[in-house]
Amino acid sequence: MKRILQATFLIGTSLIPLFSYAQNEPVINATVSGIVVDARTNKKLTGAAVSIVGTTNGAPTKEDGSFTLITGQKLPFTVTVSYLGYQTKEVLLTESAIEIKLEQSPKQLADVVITSRRRQESAQDVPIPISVVRGALVEDAGAFNVNRLKELVPTVQLYSSNPRNTTLNIRGLGSTFGLTNDGIDPGVGFYVDGVYFARPAATTLDFIDIEQIEVLRGPQGTLFGKNTTAGAFNITTRAASFQPGATLEMSYGNYGYIQARSSITGPLSKKLAGRLSFSGTQRNGLLYNVRTEKPVNDLNNLGGRGQLLFTPTDNIKITLAGDVSSQKPDGYAQVVAGVAPTLRPAYRQFNQIIADLNYKLPSQNPFDRVIDHDSPWRSNNELGGVSLNIDAKLGPGTLTSTTAWRYWNWDPSNDRDFTGLPVLTRSAAKSRHEQWTQEVRYAGALSSRLSGVVGVFAISQDLVTDPVHTEESGAAQYRFSQSSTSALWRTPGLLDGYGIRTTSRLQSFGAAVFGQIDWAINERL
Repeated sequence: MKRILQATFLIGTSLIPLFSYAQNEPVINATVSGIVVDARTNKKLTGAAVSIVGTTNGAPTKEDGSFTLITGQKLPFTVTVSYLGYQTKEVLLTESAIEIKLEQSPKQLADVVITSRRRQESAQDVPIPISVVRGALVEDAGAFNVNRLKELVPTVQLYSSNPRNTTLNIRGLGSTFGLTNDGIDPGVGFYVDGVYFARPAATTLDFIDIEQIEVLRGPQGTLFGKNTTAGAFNITTRAASFQPGATLEMSYGNYGYIQARSSITGPLSKKLAGRLSFSGTQRNGLLYNVRTEKPVNDLNNLGGRGQLLFTPTDNIKITLAGDVSSQKPDGYAQVVAGVAPTLRPAYRQFNQIIADLNYKLPSQNPFDRVIDHDSPWRSNNELGGVSLNIDAKLGPGTLTSTTAWRYWNWDPSNDRDFTGLPVLTRSAAKSRHEQWTQEVRYAGALSSRLSGVVGVFAISQDLVTDPVHTEESGAAQYRFSQSSTSALWRTPGLLDGYGIRTTSRLQSFGAAVFGQIDWAINERL
C-alpha cells in the first residue's frame, strides 16, 4: 500500500508542471488582423504602418483602416503603429483581432497655404503639380534671385546671357534661349502679388522680402488671365502688419561679396499699416580685363519696396505697393575657351586672321579668367512699378481688383567680338518698356464641395527703342569679313564705322475672360 501511495505521489507531482505549462503555453496564430483609427474622430486611417517589434514583418493599413499580419509569431507580442501627423504607438497584442487608436501629434507638419488658384487653400488639397518654397528657406539657402532658386525647385531652368536675353523654363518648356525677340512673351508667367511681369528681365533681379514662392507646372490660362504655355511663378511678398516688427540681415563672402537686407513694418493709425523693405548686393567681378586693369562681371544690385495696408472694414482690405530695382554691373563678358580649326580656307582661319592683324589672345585657358576687351561692358537694368489691390469679401468668396503699372529700362553696351581687336566695336540695344494691367476676379468656396474662380484680365504694353539699337564695326572688321584674296578685300579699315541703327516700337493690347470650377464629388474624387 505504501508503495502504491509513493507511486501515485510521484506521478502526480510530475504531471503538475506539465498541466501548468499547458495552461500558460502561448497561442500560435498564423494570422493577426486589426484596424487603426483616429482616437478623436474614429476616422479610419489609410496607409498607417503596422510592424512587429524586433522583426521586419509589417503591413500598411488598407483603405478601410484594416491590416493583416501573416506570421508564426506567438501571442502575445508587441506591434508598432505609426502614421504621418500622429504619435507612434506600441501595442501589446493578446488576441488576433484588435482596434488600435492613434492620437494626433502635437508637433504636426505646418499646413502649407497657397494662393496659386487665386484663393487660399491647403497645398495638400490642390490637385495640381506645384512646388512651394517658403521665404525662410529662400533666405537660408541664399537664393536671392531666380537663378539661385532653380537649385531648390525641380524642373526649373534659367538661361541668361544678360537680362534682356533671358529665358525661364519649366520641364524644358518655355521660350527659346539665344533668340532675343522683344515681340515674344515668356512661356512661363512671372507674378508678384498678383501682378504679371511681362519682360523676362524681371527674373534676374533680387527678391525683396519674400513670403512664399509657388511654382506651377503646365499651361496656365484658367487661373491667370495672361495665358502661359509652360507654367507660372507665383510670388507673394510679406505684407504690411499692424504688429510692429523689423529685420536686418547681412552676408559677406569672397570676391568682396556683401549683401544687406532689411525691413520694417507697423501701424501708422488704427486702420493703416505700412512696410518698407530694402535689399542690396555687391560683388567684385570674376573676370579681369588686362586692357582696362579692372575686374568685370561684378554685381551691383539695389532694390526697395513699400506697402500701405488700409482696412476700412473687416471685409475690405486695400493694399498700395510700389517697388524699384536696379542692376548696374560691368557685364556680361565671356572668355575665349579655345580656338578650333574650321573648313574655311587657311586665310580665313581665326589664328591666321589675328596673326595678320598682329594680335594675340591674352589666354586660351578659361580658368585664367582674363580678357582684353576694348569696348565697355554695361548691363544697366531697371524695373519698377505701382499696384493697387482691393479685396472685398462678398458672400462665400472674395472679389479682387488688381490695377498695376510697371516699367523696364534696358541700357546695355557689349563687345561683340570678345577680343581686344576693333572688330565689332559697338553693340547697344537700348529699350524702354511700359505696361498696364487690370484684373477683376471672384474666387471662393461656393459650397462644401464646389469652389472656383472667374475673372477678366487686360494688359497693354508699349516697348520702344531708346532712342536706337546700334551695331557698329571697327577698323579690323575687314579682315574677319574677307571672303576673297582680291586687293579690295585686303584694304585695312574698309568697313570701319559701318553698321546699322534701327528704331522700333511694339504696342499690344490683350484681354481675356477666364474661369475654373472645382467639384469634389466625394472625399476621394
